Amino acid sequence: MPITLAKLIREARQRLGSLTQGELGKLAGTSLENVTAIENGRNLQPSPDVIAGLSRALELSIADIYAAITGTLNKYPWDRVDDLDMKDAELELMFRQVDSLLEGEPKERVKAFIRFTLDEERRKLRRELEEKKRSK
Repeated sequence: MPITLAKLIREARQRLGSLTQGELGKLAGTSLENVTAIENGRNLQPSPDVIAGLSRALELSIADIYAAITGTLNKYPWDRVDDLDMKDAELELMFRQVDSLLEGEPKERVKAFIRFTLDEERRKLRRELEEKKRSK
């Protein structure tokens, strides 16, 4: 079943922790009302500027957002092993083994932990880049 734009945006926002709809609106250059309408499925085709803002704020590719709009997104971007930027070959191997060996709740728990760890690393790198930009 395809992932809708509403589900993609809501899940991506929640993955970033305590990001509210209002905060997402500010980061994406739109209003709280527009974010709410998108997440509730009332705004099915945001403007290109809003899509670009959501892409930046939620660290999603524009292609994935458009795929959700057109009904062709079948997996969340963070659930695609091949798309993960894993520099550690051992970590990638572990992720693939978990994906093929475990089933049910244990599998989802391990995958969630790995995703959390990768997300934390990405946030750390993003903060470091922002600090470097501010200090220049």
